[in-house]
Amino acid sequence: MSIFLLTTAFVVAFIPTLFTPFTAPVDASQTAQADRYAAEVLAEITQSDSENVLNGTKTDAFFTNESNLDRIPTSEQSEVNVTLVNGTGGVQHAIGPSYRGESTAAATRIVVPETGYVGNHNCTTTCRIEVRLW
Repeated sequence: MSIFLLTTAFVVAFIPTLFTPFTAPVDASQTAQADRYAAEVLAEITQSDSENVLNGTKTDAFFTNESNLDRIPTSEQSEVNVTLVNGTGGVQHAIGPSYRGESTAAATRIVVPETGYVGNHNCTTTCRIEVRLW
């Protein structure tokens, strides 16, 4: 009887670990890295006199060339995805590998469009810059 109880206890204790994900959880340093990366992206695409007003020309230029991601250093080897999302949730621009639901560190910044801008995105009142690192 005791062997049965030991076996049952082992199975109950061991089986849940088989179904846990094999990816490591996001730690504080990765979250801080995502925040720093988001700040660098904002510096690249916003107007120089305002930290949250998009510069249309700079925004379009940033999202057209994948090598722009390489100009912003990361402390660890990471995949980076930067996405511009309008107020209704529509993706306006994305750069970097597609995000597929991995465990990720993320940072989001709210920005507003440049007055009078006519170009490659249709942010009317607000947009979000979403930065994901994994």
